[in-house]
Amino acid sequence: MNHSVKGTIDGVEGTAPPATPNIPAHERLMLLEQSLDHLPIGVTVYDAEFRLLTWNSTAEEILDTPPGLLRNDMPVTDLIAHLFAMGFYGEGESDQLVAQRRRQLVEGDLTRESRLNDGRILELKGFHAPEGGYVYISQDVTAQRRAESATKELAAIVASSDSSILSLSTDGIIASWNPGAEKLYGYTAEEAVGQPFQLLTGDSVQSENQESILRRALRGEQPQQTIGQRTHKDGHTFSISLRMSPILGDDGSVVGVSGVAYDVTEQLRTERALAEQRDQLQLLNGQKNRLFSIIAHDLRTPFNSLLGFSEILSQNVETLSPAEISEYAAMMHDSALQANSLLEALLEWSRLQMGGLKNEPRPFDIIVAIKTALAFNGASATNKNITVECADRALLSVLADPQMVDTVLRNLIANAIKFTDMGGAISVHAVRDGGDISISIRDNGIGIAPDRLARLFQFETNLSTAGTEGEKGTGLGLQLCKELVELQGGAMSVESALGQGSTFSFTLPSAI
Repeated sequence: MNHSVKGTIDGVEGTAPPATPNIPAHERLMLLEQSLDHLPIGVTVYDAEFRLLTWNSTAEEILDTPPGLLRNDMPVTDLIAHLFAMGFYGEGESDQLVAQRRRQLVEGDLTRESRLNDGRILELKGFHAPEGGYVYISQDVTAQRRAESATKELAAIVASSDSSILSLSTDGIIASWNPGAEKLYGYTAEEAVGQPFQLLTGDSVQSENQESILRRALRGEQPQQTIGQRTHKDGHTFSISLRMSPILGDDGSVVGVSGVAYDVTEQLRTERALAEQRDQLQLLNGQKNRLFSIIAHDLRTPFNSLLGFSEILSQNVETLSPAEISEYAAMMHDSALQANSLLEALLEWSRLQMGGLKNEPRPFDIIVAIKTALAFNGASATNKNITVECADRALLSVLADPQMVDTVLRNLIANAIKFTDMGGAISVHAVRDGGDISISIRDNGIGIAPDRLARLFQFETNLSTAGTEGEKGTGLGLQLCKELVELQGGAMSVESALGQGSTFSFTLPSAI
């Protein structure tokens, strides 16, 4: 430290340490010098006329003074001129600024902060000494101001963020809370800060999820995005995307946890809807491929027969016997019936898919409908000598579309006859089952293999299978029946075992 050689600093009485009987004055002054030289701030002392009395080495470093500038009795204007050259006083005429600043000092404007040409921010604070004169503290506050600016910017970002940003202590107590958190959870900062994080969890599952995430963050693990459920102040639950990160202290230890979350309820709902649409599109695409397969294969087969037999008749009508002509005509008729049956099934299924098939439910007797469907298939059962059983019982009224139910019954009875051997038996029964009527069509035919049974109602895998006497089918019947039953508010099921037969059942709402 540099000073005028006296027991006290010239012009500033009382600056030296108070007299102590055991320590000489010059030693006390030396202790003061050493203390000031170890301070992290610059110190300069002036008399009442602003002449420099003493200073420490830190002041020379912070003020970046050239050698010899700071000296005993240096007028303050010399330092002002130096600071002006460093950019401390802004732009202007040097002499005018120096004179102006000298007047400001005399008037008591002792403190000033400014950015220097080299980018540093310098702060000068002046104080009146008790017995006259001035003491100046100089500090390089660049890092401090940058930190303050960054803190303000971060605070502004946190405050303006739509996301919930909060912090927790190591024991899970909410320490900070931004407006985004208030919007997400419904609690104000006054209600949330100081409360345990369980405030945000409505049940044990949510709480355990939060505790697991908190424990990972407290162990210093890398943050991971997680999806979870939380409960709003008003009681409704919602989905959030949450990332929790450890807050580290100066020594690298975890002193808390920060959490950033935002509402993803609508996003997840949209993703689920898109997934359902994707699945529906895949289903429709499979159905389209199956439809083309039916048109390309099953529909082409009867038309090929029609073309072949008609060609034989047209080219050989004069040489064919009446019996042969009758045989070919019967074959053509069977092919035409098969093609017509397939086209009707395709048209009805297409109308159902496009919503063109209008459901018009009304009360009617299901027993009468069963007998009508049996009569429709009577010739097929007679041709295979199949015994048909139908319980003749009292009225069982259902509330459904009669035409759709007739289509279901005809198809299921036709299938039972188709897959039953010559001389077999089928039975059709209807019983009340709570608020529904349950209808069952049972046969003792060939049954269905387990692997096929699992995919029986899947349109894209439901291929046509020939009956016990080679009867043809469309491959659409069961899928059509299932959709028609579900359109009535019912359900369809099947039980089957190879070599033992099958039972197809479906329910319809009771009308009474």
